[in-house]
Amino acid sequence: MNDRQVYTVSQLTARLREVLEQQFPPFWVEGEISNLRVPASGHAYFTLKDDQAQIRAVLFRNRLRRIRFAPEDGLHVIAFGSLEVYT
Repeated sequence: MNDRQVYTVSQLTARLREVLEQQFPPFWVEGEISNLRVPASGHAYFTLKDDQAQIRAVLFRNRLRRIRFAPEDGLHVIAFGSLEVYT
């Protein structure tokens, strides 16, 4: 008998969202901006990295308009945000 659990993409992302978002309330994170792109949508997509790891991030248009500096590659930042999984 095969006991393996097979998830659909929707089921897996819903489960990840449930677990991760509960375990990580909004937090501060420090790192360097790299691979910054701001497409026509006005959202800023970038990688936040240190010397050992990296995470993908997005700064939505409405928040981007309110920051008092221009994000750019190589800029060291301390950012406040939340971990979100899109389903």
